[in-house]
Amino acid sequence: MLGPANPGRKWFATVRPFLAPGPADLVFGLVLLLVLIGGRHGLFADPGTPWHYRLGREILASGTVPHLDTFTYTRAGADWVDQSWGFDILLALVVGGWGWPGVLALSALGLAALYAAMARDLLRDGASPPAAIVATILAMAIGSIHFLARPHLFTLGFVYLTFRACRRQHEQGGRAVFLVPLYTAILANLHGGFVILPMVVATSAIGHAIAGPWDPGRRSEVSKFAASAILSMLAALANPYGTELYVHVADLLVSSGVTGLIIEYQPPAFGKPEAEVLEWVVLGLIALPVISTRRMDRYQLIHVLVWLHLALTTIRNAPIFAMAAAPALATMIDGLPISDSLRRPWRTSRLGWIWPPLATIGLLLAAGFDRLPGGLDPVRWPLSAMAALDRQPATARLFHEQDWGGLIESESLPVRRAYLDDRFELFGKETIVEYVDALTGGPAWDRLRDREGIDLVWIRPERGLAKRMLREPGWSVVHRDRVSILFRRVDAGGLASR
Repeated sequence: MLGPANPGRKWFATVRPFLAPGPADLVFGLVLLLVLIGGRHGLFADPGTPWHYRLGREILASGTVPHLDTFTYTRAGADWVDQSWGFDILLALVVGGWGWPGVLALSALGLAALYAAMARDLLRDGASPPAAIVATILAMAIGSIHFLARPHLFTLGFVYLTFRACRRQHEQGGRAVFLVPLYTAILANLHGGFVILPMVVATSAIGHAIAGPWDPGRRSEVSKFAASAILSMLAALANPYGTELYVHVADLLVSSGVTGLIIEYQPPAFGKPEAEVLEWVVLGLIALPVISTRRMDRYQLIHVLVWLHLALTTIRNAPIFAMAAAPALATMIDGLPISDSLRRPWRTSRLGWIWPPLATIGLLLAAGFDRLPGGLDPVRWPLSAMAALDRQPATARLFHEQDWGGLIESESLPVRRAYLDDRFELFGKETIVEYVDALTGGPAWDRLRDREGIDLVWIRPERGLAKRMLREPGWSVVHRDRVSILFRRVDAGGLASR
């Protein structure tokens, strides 16, 4: 005789599939945790974030995008294009409503959702859970070089959407690739990385062309890829600057000559911690074909080769390479001799979905009630000196660390113009080289000081210029701590007599 049914057990059996986290949920949780821990200050380590915030406030107040520089006295009135004006507005709205913890929460959730989607898509493409998790976490580790509160975050998302649209087009045909012009039109108002999207489409066209016999069906699909790439380049013109946006991006990448001075445009520094995971993945792509029973297909190979070349040329392309390589890595990991034993524990797992929504709600509530720490790191940024700087006349010409330009432009009260910031294309190579020499206390400082009429100097104490100025008459120390030292001119022709 059967006993009475247990309602509690029956209810638990019903909800259990939703409580058991699947591979994508585990990736979501891990990425979320890592970004929250490392991003509490790390997300705000980029010198451009503060000026993006100020520009967003000004665009909201004026109702128009900037066309001239108003942030520096060295380039005041110079033509300038804000290629990230949409991001600036979003940043100003989030900070205005939730503060910097809100930026931390949304960035962490967005990145967690991105890499969880990558793991889920790898599973749908046939990868085993262990292979999907490993490939995704490696891609996340490489992409972490751009885990900053900057418009790059949107580029990561739209680049991944483009990869997926192209893969669907490659495998199923249809019109999936024609989503990319829409993605490009949106990203062109958020970040200059919009130029990557038609490049991904063009690479996909080559991959699809060599993936099988050159028959009428394949020619038709390649023509769709080509049409999408052209439409994407045209769609980018749907921005307030029109063709000026392309001119601006070309100036930055080609004619300005400043990319050689920017760290993220340098080749990977193999042998150093920041390039370790990239090195592992490159070595894995070499070694895995020897011991794996599976191989990447031609379509995957083209993406890996093209984006590996670009990543080895410029480290800023490494996150894109990681996305391109993830499917190939998952494929070859599944061909390893140990793959069957790794698959077994996952065979009965269910793809639960309840934990990411719960984590999202909890994190947004924590940010809304100001229970989530996040913002500039006082150990890295000269926050304790801001009050001393604000007591100096706003018209005084300030020479400072380049990294602090955005902080000066955004947080000085009253508003103060900077000498320069991280918009290197605005200043040009010669100005940047002269500036770097001046920081050492060399002859360039004498020329720059007299030409620009410098009244205040705010730099790191260990700079050669700081040590020189401590020995020279005509300057007094206004503020000094472990992070910065602020000098004020006191000679007859300087600030004291103004």
